[in-house]
Amino acid sequence: PLVNLFNWNPQLFREIKGRFKIRNVAVAIFASFLCQFLFMRNFLSKLPEKYGADIVMYDKNYDYCIQAGKYCTGINWSDWWADIFITFSWILFTLTLLGGAYILVANFVKEERLGTLNFIRQSPQSSQNILLGKLLGVPILIYLVATLFLPLHLWANLSSGLSLYLFFAFYAILILGCCFFYNASLIFVFLGGNQPWLAAILVGMFSWPIMAGFHNEHYRNFNLINGYKYDIDEFYSLYPEEIVILIIVFILLIYWIWQAVNRCYRNPNATIISKKQSYWFMACFQVAILLFCIHIIEKNSTYVFNELLSILLPINLFIFLLLITFLSSQRQTLQDWARHRHLQVNNDETVIVKGLSISLKQDLIWGEKSPPLVAIGINLGITATIWISGILLFNNNQINEITLPAILTLILSLNLILIYAVIIQLVLLMKVKNPKIWAIGILGSLIALPPIALLLLSITPENSPNIWLFSTFPWLSVHNSLAITPMLITIVAHWSVFTLLTLQLTRKIKKLGASDSQKLYQIRI
Repeated sequence: PLVNLFNWNPQLFREIKGRFKIRNVAVAIFASFLCQFLFMRNFLSKLPEKYGADIVMYDKNYDYCIQAGKYCTGINWSDWWADIFITFSWILFTLTLLGGAYILVANFVKEERLGTLNFIRQSPQSSQNILLGKLLGVPILIYLVATLFLPLHLWANLSSGLSLYLFFAFYAILILGCCFFYNASLIFVFLGGNQPWLAAILVGMFSWPIMAGFHNEHYRNFNLINGYKYDIDEFYSLYPEEIVILIIVFILLIYWIWQAVNRCYRNPNATIISKKQSYWFMACFQVAILLFCIHIIEKNSTYVFNELLSILLPINLFIFLLLITFLSSQRQTLQDWARHRHLQVNNDETVIVKGLSISLKQDLIWGEKSPPLVAIGINLGITATIWISGILLFNNNQINEITLPAILTLILSLNLILIYAVIIQLVLLMKVKNPKIWAIGILGSLIALPPIALLLLSITPENSPNIWLFSTFPWLSVHNSLAITPMLITIVAHWSVFTLLTLQLTRKIKKLGASDSQKLYQIRI
């Protein structure tokens, strides 16, 4: 079986062979057992040496004593084992996600520096096989350490009385988290990141909401021995649709990020994702989020819709900033496109007449090297269509009063994203060292400084909602002002700024595409 496995994926065999040295395996096994021993010793120290007798006085340091007056008459073994299970869950989650991301980034950076990554690209293996071999093989020692935790982790789950479903749910979440964050770490490398420690920090930041769920109180709600509120079956019966929709969204994200990694590996000079992929990704993501929101509002009619919108619009802003980063072209790419676009021909087999020049509209929508602004506009249009349709579906007596302001707020936020896209592309066309760093710095300033300045001047969304419509977060004003006229004025102002920036971008691209001979001719004239 192992021979068949290695024949199926030689890259996996290469990674395992390079890491499964006797010394490395011995260190991994020793570290795993030592960690388990130390944590078990720590939990044993929280128990009294004797219990059940009158001579054992209750001490607040004994967290798991069953108190009877001044005495410790027994041990709450259920809570003791439950806390061990939770602690091991934290250790495994931190070890596999942060440690795996660190090792993967370090490995890819090293292989790129030595040039072996380009050598691997020339092999007859498919890119999917090579990447899968990397993802499974590079963190193999971390997988070994985690596997050795498995028996004690399972025993803690069974001894605590926690539902066995929680054990399997934890490892399902862990596997999905590894799939997502490991692929995201590779995207970090393809974007130019070469600091493994920074990748581990970013993974820790973005995985914190998931890790926060592994908390004592959350787990104890499922405790079957001590009779807490409900068990795991009741939890799934209360929230079946939410769980299914969240899992679908997460799987969609994993699928699209895998497509991006595969594309970047095959062609390091290409954008992270193609324009066609961006349209499908945005449509899938927005529909899934909309279904989730519809379900929440239908289930909880007291939920205020504009509060929900205030949560979703920042998420959309973050997603679109990532999309702009993934689609933005470098200066040299745009220069080549501007100079040689007229030489491109349409070789699509669906086109009857071959050899015709690709139209500018077609190239801006689908082209790999064309400026991304039109594609970002189309993605914004997809988002607006889906969300406006969803908002209109909520047109009942309760939400009818904020339907138009909600739509205008959505348009305001999408306008800002379009302006940010033009600014990022303008910065990337500048003749500066590390234009990506400049783009991040300028965009970060544009997002953070306006609200900070307004708050320092004591201008809040409560006392000056109309001014906040011109800030980075216009949706904060919806809670305090439903005036339509200021919103329309702000939208017109956004479009004016966008038009001026677009004209400047068009002029710079035309200038960039002018040949050297044309520039000399213009200078002589």
